[in-house]
Order: sequence, then C-alpha cells, then structure tokens
Amino acid sequence: MLPVIASEWVYLFLLLTNLPNLFLLLWLQKHPQAAELEIRICFANLAVNAILSGFTLYSTQEGSGYFFELVLMMMVICVFPYYKAGHGLSLVALSLLMISAIILVNHVQVAWQDAYDLFLFYVIGQACIVLRRYWFRQSSWYNYILHQANGTLFVSSRTDKLTGLYNRLALREDFPNYGKQEVGVAMIDLDDFKRFNDNYGHAYGDLVLTRLGRYLQKDWMNEHLRCYRYGGDEILIIASGLEDGDFVKKIADFSS
Repeated sequence: MLPVIASEWVYLFLLLTNLPNLFLLLWLQKHPQAAELEIRICFANLAVNAILSGFTLYSTQEGSGYFFELVLMMMVICVFPYYKAGHGLSLVALSLLMISAIILVNHVQVAWQDAYDLFLFYVIGQACIVLRRYWFRQSSWYNYILHQANGTLFVSSRTDKLTGLYNRLALREDFPNYGKQEVGVAMIDLDDFKRFNDNYGHAYGDLVLTRLGRYLQKDWMNEHLRCYRYGGDEILIIASGLEDGDFVKKIADFSS
C-alpha cells in the first residue's frame, strides 16, 4: 500500500525522538518541578508522538495491519488522564492530519473499508480520551471530598464541643509525643465554678466555659502551647519548645 521501510528503522527513529523526553522524565524524578509544568511536558511528548504516528505507516509489512503501530501509540495517548478541555482533541487531530498527509503524499487510493476503519478508530480514540478525563475528574473529586470528610471527622473527634479546646482523647493520642521532649505542664481551673451553676444555672456555666475556651484559643494555643479540657472546669496546658522561663512567665501573667 505504501513504500515499505524496514520496521526496525522506523522504530529506531521513534525511540531516538523520544529519548530526550525519557531523559527529562528521569531528571524530573530527582528534581521535581511544579505539577503543572510536568503535566505540560508529558502532554508535549504525546503531541510529538501523535505527529510521529503517521510515520508508522511506512513500516507496513505484507500480511500485517497497516495501522497496527498507530493503534499502539494512540492507546498510550488515550490513557493519559490530565487533559484540559480540548487538548485531547488536538492530539487526535494532529495524528489524523499526519496520517492524511502521508497518504496524500504517497498518492494512495485507500479502500473505503480502510477509510471507515481509520475514521472509526479516531472516533473511538477521542471518546476514550473524553471518558478517561471525565472519570479522572470524578474520582479526583470523590477522593478530595473523602479526604476533607476524614480530616473534619479527625478534628471533631479530638475537639471538646463546648470549649473548642482539645479533649481527653486528643491528650491520650498526643501523650507519647510529649514523652520524647522537655515540656511544661500547668493545670488551671475556675474559682468557685460550682457557684455559677448553682446560682445562675448550667447554661450560664456553659457560657463561662465557652468564653474561657475562646480566650485560650486566641491568646494561648499555638505550635508551642496546647490546651486540653481535662474535665469540668479543669484545663490542662502543655508547653513544648519554649525557652526556659517563658512558660512560667506566661502562667504568672495569666494568674495575675
């Protein structure tokens, strides 16, 4: 059908053309770049291969399908999931243009069955790209939602609902970490808190605890200080990574 070139030369040409990209991918493994840049590099390589797909027609051998290699290359192009809208279509269009150009240059009369097969092949290829992108976006979104839900559940399980401080469960989980470093520990409680509940009701007592929790969250809790509601009106404060005397001074200022 077309002038036959030894297939090993065609494959060697394809390999040599892809070598720079292979070396670039190896370099990126040791020197990671922005994800967007790496995706663009992969897309550029696929665009090059979409153009090279037409050259595989020159490796036609007697008794073999004349676009077998094209199918292999398009399979690789179709499984790439990161296409932006329209980019997948551009790759299919590039490959189709190259195939058409080579057939026209060689003045080949393509049988209608072969033309139909080529057309159907590109339609299926484009459909695969669209579906692959859709499935990737859907799975990424579901994974994101699941990650967010797990994070929210984790924070909620470690937080005291009334004060917004860490709870006893969080203290049990964090305790092994404190055993590996020097820490400062203080226990505080509210004077005559029982009288608030007896005289004004538990709702008022809860309001006092809520405001205490807000104050501690705003002025105390940071990467060095953690506040746990130990029980009732008792708050446990654990300090780590502070200079000597800083925690004692802060506690003294709070008491005054």
